[in-house]
Amino acid sequence: MVTDDESRILIEYAETQALNGLWAYIAPIILPSIHADSDEYPFLERKEIFFWFLEKLLQEGRVKLAKKGVFLKGTVAEQIERFRQAFPKTEAEMDDGLWFFDETCPGGAVWVLEDGSLEWT
Repeated sequence: MVTDDESRILIEYAETQALNGLWAYIAPIILPSIHADSDEYPFLERKEIFFWFLEKLLQEGRVKLAKKGVFLKGTVAEQIERFRQAFPKTEAEMDDGLWFFDETCPGGAVWVLEDGSLEWT
């Protein structure tokens, strides 16, 4: 899957950005260990990589999810499942990442910085 160096770089790039930033950085140029025949991963593969990173960030306590200023309730697994259920079925439905700002998106990223402060996106 993803190497430790690739993971570190992707998270470094995405840190403090909204979830569309994380989505945008899931690309072969950032993650070459996941072999791709083109400049983009197929939608379903990219979606699984996104959920892998989101779960990792939640479990490590680097990100919290919130909607309208309120943190999402439930375990990491429950929050991930909420996203899976709502997630677009096709690349076109992602609308170039704008879905992350749509009312149907379950929440946005709140980054927990090294000093413990929160960066709301």
